[in-house]
Amino acid sequence: MKVFRWKNCYADVAASKHGVTVRSFFDDVIAPAIRALEEKIAALGRSDSPGDAFAQADTGDVLKETKMAFGLAIQSIWERQLRSYLRGCVEELAPGEGMVAQVTKGHWARLYELFLELRGIRLDAFPSFAELDTFQLLGNACRHGDGPSAVALAARCPELWRVYPPGPFEDQPPDPEPPPVALMDVPVERLRAFVEAIATFWDDAEYIYNESIERKHPSLETKLARERTERSWRPQATPNGCA
Repeated sequence: MKVFRWKNCYADVAASKHGVTVRSFFDDVIAPAIRALEEKIAALGRSDSPGDAFAQADTGDVLKETKMAFGLAIQSIWERQLRSYLRGCVEELAPGEGMVAQVTKGHWARLYELFLELRGIRLDAFPSFAELDTFQLLGNACRHGDGPSAVALAARCPELWRVYPPGPFEDQPPDPEPPPVALMDVPVERLRAFVEAIATFWDDAEYIYNESIERKHPSLETKLARERTERSWRPQATPNGCA
């Protein structure tokens, strides 16, 4: 099987720093903000002032909301990156076909279809897709609250909700229902995993771009030779040219 290649666009060049951007946002903005709140909660817990126990609980709620807000922010960055990338591909590969509006207004499922149409490879072929697909549900739940995405997210990731034991006067637990988004608590490690999934996607896209360069500089040939042995994923071309 041949290594999969696509028609390179300037959009590939413009996307080359997307992974760096999202990783920097996590390391330089998200992590310090969350760490500061965690340290405040710990300090309030050590305090002997009676009022600080209430302040600690309030700050815990702020931390939970902060992580949800950052989850939405990361997902928004990812979606803007993807839409901008697809729009750039449309402008070069399918101008005048009305696809720009579809990129701008299309839902997640339509973006999936457009990516295949424009790049000849399915989004779910990328190893990071499962995490990115879950992240789409998380972003919708953080943005809209309870609804279909939150229900699907709870089924896929029940660990994002704390489990509370039955009360002392409850004979049995209540009938299972989708837990409300208000009780969701996203671990910071999960936010980091989402960030890494985005960065990995763009790293993989850059690899395909490099493989697709017709006349490669010797240094790039050396880099690709190393990557072909070290990479855990190298898309292969099918007989129709897609992956």
